Amino acid sequence: MNRKFAAVLIGLFMFVLFPVSINAEDAPSIKQLLEEASKGDVIQLKNHVYEEDVLINKKVTIKGADETVIKGTGNGDVITLLQDGVTLENLTITNSGSILDYDYAGIKIHSDENNVIDNKIENSLHGIYLNKSIENNLIGNTITGNQTINQSRRGNGIHLFHSSRNKIKQNMINAARDGIYFSFAEHNQIDRNHITNNRYGLHYMYSDYNDFFQNQFYENVGGAAIMYSDYITLKENKFYDHHGLQSFGILLQTSNDIELTNNQIHFNQKGIFMDQSNRNVIKKNQITNNRIGLDIWASSVDNTFTNNLISQNNLTYSSNGGQDRNAWSENGIGNAWSDHNVVDLDQNGIADNPFIYAPSYGKVLSDQPLGALFLDSPALRIYEKWNQLVGVEDGKLKDPNPIHVKQKTLSSFLYELLIILITAGCLGVLYKRFKHV
Repeated sequence: MNRKFAAVLIGLFMFVLFPVSINAEDAPSIKQLLEEASKGDVIQLKNHVYEEDVLINKKVTIKGADETVIKGTGNGDVITLLQDGVTLENLTITNSGSILDYDYAGIKIHSDENNVIDNKIENSLHGIYLNKSIENNLIGNTITGNQTINQSRRGNGIHLFHSSRNKIKQNMINAARDGIYFSFAEHNQIDRNHITNNRYGLHYMYSDYNDFFQNQFYENVGGAAIMYSDYITLKENKFYDHHGLQSFGILLQTSNDIELTNNQIHFNQKGIFMDQSNRNVIKKNQITNNRIGLDIWASSVDNTFTNNLISQNNLTYSSNGGQDRNAWSENGIGNAWSDHNVVDLDQNGIADNPFIYAPSYGKVLSDQPLGALFLDSPALRIYEKWNQLVGVEDGKLKDPNPIHVKQKTLSSFLYELLIILITAGCLGVLYKRFKHV
């Protein structure tokens, strides 16, 4: 073995054992790498902080290492996609511009069929902004809003504008203005995302034909605010722990032909709130332990409620007055109400006696919103029972075929009896007092 060959072998051995570390300032910029790349290339970034705004106009894949950071200049979008078919994977993206009027974003997408996978986006205005963009896959990203500014001045976690047929799956969105915002966006699939600590988990305007499956919305100011939109499916989602005076699990405002199926709606100020929303189907949902289970205004008609569990809410149902014109049973199957003393002599699971509820306190809430402060008061139940005994008619609902999961316990029955006796006693005292006036 000659000396030259031996030196080469030793050099290769030393390189494998002790790889040369390239300082960040020695690494080429992403702009340079893009200029040198050809269509279809994979650009593997190093464990560096790349301080630049990146414009991508080639179909390439950009992959990060474990500690790759792309830090924007703070004056615009950090990454802008202008070419179809780009893949961004395993990047930490930070420091977009913060002027809300310009809708700056960590990733701004103006093209189609892109893949944005397993990235972390921080300290940016919007997380991912889709502008007239179709058939993108946004999967497994973690988006955290800029918590140094007021929530109303932050951007949205994911923002869709005139963008359709996108798949948004398994993302974590925290502390943005709104978790996911829809505007004129149709035929999108939104699956298994976790959305928390935002203003609205889902904010939704003028967007039809979208499907939401197994998402979790929790500890936002409001869960899902769906407005001026039709033909939406929400299936097997969870909406819980939204507690402000005006908070809700699901809001339907001027939205029609929506299907809510098998959702869990727990521990919210209002479980479902509906205004000017018609022909919606609410089926097989669990609406439990909310301060108000259902707040259905008289402006909402021809909605169908069937096979829901509506249980242990402080106030089962409220309305702003007026005649209820919704169906509370379909094909002989109504809903399970914890307020209902079920009589089921034939043991077929359908009560022999209808469930009738007169939401007297709902009118108080529509006239005096601060009445919500008393929703935790034990007096609320007495107030409701009293008004049902004296025959309040406004907003009364009737479920002709209520169902039941299990019979009431003896303690629950005795508690109901006690409430009725107290109410009857109060009425008797009032009658005697006013009889002699």
